[in-house]
Amino acid sequence: MTEIAEFGDANTVELSQNETENLCMKAARGAGFSWGLAEEAGFAAGTLAAQGIDATAPLLSFLTEKLTVGVGTPRPMPGHWQSADQQRLCPITLGAALCDAALLPDGPFGQDTRFDPVAYPILLLPFIVRAAQISSKAVVIDWQDGHMRIAANGAFDRLAALHWTQMKDLAMTLRQGTDIKFEQVCNIGLAAISTASLEGLNALALKTTVPATDTSRRGAGSATADND
Repeated sequence: MTEIAEFGDANTVELSQNETENLCMKAARGAGFSWGLAEEAGFAAGTLAAQGIDATAPLLSFLTEKLTVGVGTPRPMPGHWQSADQQRLCPITLGAALCDAALLPDGPFGQDTRFDPVAYPILLLPFIVRAAQISSKAVVIDWQDGHMRIAANGAFDRLAALHWTQMKDLAMTLRQGTDIKFEQVCNIGLAAISTASLEGLNALALKTTVPATDTSRRGAGSATADND
């Protein structure tokens, strides 16, 4: 069974795609990701925001859990990508690995591949889309209660994607699709985010700043007088 999470807040704010990416990147870094993977987290949230899909609440929940219980590292195996440590797979690490493997003949875009449960799968979607574009292959993602289709141009089933925003974990199978065509949806407004998500991500982002010390305070400001 897929566990459903409750997200949402009546009070929302609007950020640009760039602002969303920067905020989420810093929050991911504050939660312990390397700068490279933190940039990937920002990419995922910003890309979804541009599609009118708010992934900041799932990202905040995921980063908060990462700090307390950790996340699973993917172990790529032909036909089955497993969690190396029995925890739910990290969608950011898994997503980056999927893109790296997009052109491999024995990779997920070369044969049907099962994935152990992925934490907050909406965060994985932008990477599957990017990998589909890299490989120029349409794919279908199957799970117990449904499926999602992604065209080779990166267009995807938005209704299924919106359902993913409510999922805390999902085991899935990725297989090649045929004759999958979606029109790229244009003129979608940027997704608004809740003030609760904004505050939580900002709190994590602050962990990337260096605390002030007596030495840094003494060295602050100009060493010369400004009396011109």
